[in-house]
This record gives sequence, C-alpha cells and structure tokens, in this order.
Amino acid sequence: MTSIRLLSAVKDKPAIAAISATGIFFLLPLIQLVNTPLAFDIWFLDLQQKPWSSIPYIAFSILFGMFISLYLYTRNKCFDCKPKAARTGFAGSLVGFMVGVCPACFSFIGVLLPLGPTLFLTAYSPIFTAISIAIVLFSIYKLGGFRKAELMMRR
Repeated sequence: MTSIRLLSAVKDKPAIAAISATGIFFLLPLIQLVNTPLAFDIWFLDLQQKPWSSIPYIAFSILFGMFISLYLYTRNKCFDCKPKAARTGFAGSLVGFMVGVCPACFSFIGVLLPLGPTLFLTAYSPIFTAISIAIVLFSIYKLGGFRKAELMMRR
C-alpha cells in the first residue's frame, strides 16, 4: 500500500504534529500576553470577527505541525539525508510566521525597520500569510513530503 510521506509522518507521529500545530497556533496570544493580560480575549474575538483572516492562520498552523512531524520522521528514517533542506524549512517557517502570521511580532520587526516598512507589512499581512503558507509547502516539498512512500506492514 502506498501513501505520501507527509501523511505517513503524521500517522507515525500524530502527537508531535498536534502539539506543534497547537503550539504555533497559540504562540501569537502568548507573545501578546507580554503587553496585555487580555491577550487571549482579544485574540479570540479577532478570530471570530475576521473568519477569512483566520482560515489562513489555521492552515499555516496545521501545515507547520505537519512539517515538524515530517522533519522528525525523515530525520529518523534518513530517506535522502539532506539536512540543509530542513534548515531552509525552519528558517522559512520562522520568517513566514513573524512576517505573515504574527502581528505582535511587528514590534520585533519595528526595532529593525523604520515605521514605513512596518506599516507596509501590517497592511499586506494576508499576502504575507499566503507567502508563509507557500514557504511551508515548499519546505515540505524539499523534504520529500509529497513523494510516495511504501508503508511498512507492522507485526
């Protein structure tokens, strides 16, 4: 029986995929918790009021969890043994999270950039979220997540 490696990785390590996806999903309000104790309430209301912005955020979180489980799966199985592809994926996911998904991270970016580019990033955040999703998908592709993998029969 054949399946793609990404699904095999999620089936092999479902807890890691779930914990990673949940962790990246709740990282945004945890970062905002530094500024205000009402961070979770504001974050939850924002998710409810902007469902079309929430869908890419949820998709990014799920794909990130799947990427982490695929990384650990391929590292343990060593199909192609390309550690540089994984480094690119982690760097791309981090940059994608900070620019596209995490508006609270703009305070970190604001230290490095002047106000104009920071406002540009804020205004076009949905585009950067789509780019973040594309980066994670490309990282999954580089790790061979879309290749067919033979499922081993367990005894």
